[in-house]
Amino acid sequence: MGSVSPQQHEWVIRPLIDAGLGLDRIRDLLFRLGFEAIVSEGRGTAAQVTTIVSEEPPHVQAAWHEVIGRMLAMHRQNA
Repeated sequence: MGSVSPQQHEWVIRPLIDAGLGLDRIRDLLFRLGFEAIVSEGRGTAAQVTTIVSEEPPHVQAAWHEVIGRMLAMHRQNA
């Protein structure tokens, strides 16, 4: 993926901000997602996407899925 603007970064994480998560918690979730993707070499990452937020309230889980969808959309757009 090419360079991402600050506006694009904000657009991607906006659902989590709107769900009430702070930037530290958002960073933690994104780090965990990245770590899982690296150590699993892509295998099982889809399952981990849901597991990462399985202990969160439903509105946070929904926001997380929206963030993942936005990440994928950006990736497709830049491919």
